[in-house]
Amino acid sequence: MNNTYTDEEIERCTLTGRREIAFLLRGLIKQGERITVSFDEGRQSFLTVLIDLSEDDGTLYLDIGGSEETNRAYLRATHCIFTTIVQGIRLQFSSTQAREVSLRGERVLAVALPKTLLRLQRRDSFRISLPAGKPYICRIRRGLPEEKALSLHDISIGGIGILSTERLPYEQLEVFENCWLDLRDSGALALTLEVRYVFSVEGRSGKPIWHMGCQFRKLSALNETLIQRFMARLEAERRALLAS
Repeated sequence: MNNTYTDEEIERCTLTGRREIAFLLRGLIKQGERITVSFDEGRQSFLTVLIDLSEDDGTLYLDIGGSEETNRAYLRATHCIFTTIVQGIRLQFSSTQAREVSLRGERVLAVALPKTLLRLQRRDSFRISLPAGKPYICRIRRGLPEEKALSLHDISIGGIGILSTERLPYEQLEVFENCWLDLRDSGALALTLEVRYVFSVEGRSGKPIWHMGCQFRKLSALNETLIQRFMARLEAERRALLAS
């Protein structure tokens, strides 16, 4: 999966209009999308959600982290980067030093509204987030009989993303044969997976959340069609709910 972009592409995908940036940020607020905040040159990070914004005074409000130690370190940082992926589109912006304020009687963090925002479509393929309430399952095998059932966070015809509160003891580029992807009514798919990344960030409760991205290896035409149909059905169901 090649996600390397040229300077020209990055420039073309960088938004500078204040209203457009505010519109996208309000969408993240409304949807409650989780955002990773990285600071200390990427050595520290935590998960949060955006709460509100004010165009009048140019302020963006975000939920305070679950760890007081991380909060104190973040408030000392002079630069940070916000990153999230929504429906296969990477949104990223940076900010200068944050401050702790009170919003509607609650402790929150506040930063300046970004003047630029990067909006990049993933090159591998369209990616759709999956429901967490009744998760779809991927069964990963390291030989038989060892098997681990993991909840899917998102899927594309290029691969899957996994979120877990348990440590994921896998290594980048590790390959798993004979894995099973359970898409319930859409079928069970036998797959080979290659781990592309594994990392953890601090969740809102202060406990780590593990992220793992896996690429499909030699995906058959039949399985690709089944995944495409599954994604199309979920997207149609979501649009119908929004329209109702």
